[in-house]
Amino acid sequence: MSSDKFRRIPGQTVTCGWCGTRVELKSTGRVPKWCSETCRHRAWEQRRSAASDRAPVEVVDHVVEVEKQVRVVERVEVPVPQHPRRGEWPAMLQRLAAEIDSGRVYIRDLDAIDEALGAVRESMGRQSGWVPRHFRRRTGPVVSSSWLR
Repeated sequence: MSSDKFRRIPGQTVTCGWCGTRVELKSTGRVPKWCSETCRHRAWEQRRSAASDRAPVEVVDHVVEVEKQVRVVERVEVPVPQHPRRGEWPAMLQRLAAEIDSGRVYIRDLDAIDEALGAVRESMGRQSGWVPRHFRRRTGPVVSSSWLR
């Protein structure tokens, strides 16, 4: 046998055993049966299912559009409580009173708030020269600690 008899000519092609695409032959080596690994694998799957008496796998390529929910995170500015300035104390205490009246403050927190307000009252009583407003209207002598009761 002459090797010229089986010599390949440049540009020769064979068809893919799976999809029918034309595959160009290389000048040496095995003659390809498949155009790609994907076609080779699909053909193997079909041969395997046929050998095991199962229904052959039918591979269908199509585009599937999927709606994906994306969670959007919004930036929310949260005011950070700061130490009240000189004239802001009365308004802050009024807001606390309104929160308590509306039921937004837990009952379990009222004891701690009462203790804190008691400390505020005692501290105010220790301030020299300060007289509670309801004592200022009286005309008689001022009793310094009677308003604490």
